[in-house]
Amino acid sequence: MKFGSLAGPLGSYRNYITYIALSNFSDYELLKQENMENGRTSASDRFKEVRFYLNAAESFNNILDYFYYENESSLMHKNINDFRSGVHKKYPDLDAIANIANAYKHCVRENKKGKNSRLPWAKDLQKPIIHVDINIPNQTTELTFSFVWPIQENEEALTRAFQFWVGYIKNPFPDQILSA
Repeated sequence: MKFGSLAGPLGSYRNYITYIALSNFSDYELLKQENMENGRTSASDRFKEVRFYLNAAESFNNILDYFYYENESSLMHKNINDFRSGVHKKYPDLDAIANIANAYKHCVRENKKGKNSRLPWAKDLQKPIIHVDINIPNQTTELTFSFVWPIQENEEALTRAFQFWVGYIKNPFPDQILSA
């Protein structure tokens, strides 16, 4: 057992990355792989993948909170929002995953003026499709539903966040985050 693990998975930002965030991503990837290998493509299978995806995205987004509060006395930022903004500006991949996580978490994004349609909303993270086929001569109607998942752009953002944090754990560079 490593000494750092004595603090538990929530005891430090490094433990959180290792035992929560990276593990949630691995769970998502494993579920996707199992579904693909077993030909599971139903809406309920896709919905479960979305749930695992969102757990991973939210976990990656939360890392900055853990980092900030563990290193607060060393940071030059006046608050966590200022810190997050600096990190997101310096690391666009972390900003992309933050937008996904915040869309999911807040359903509809707002600012001081009300609803903000320039930022993604929860519904923008999915692509449900309803197909209606009306055959007038035969007087038949066919309705089908499909749920397209994963959405390539969101999938790529999650993978880039994963690669960032794996690289960080393998070769920590806290000064780069501290100086963001």
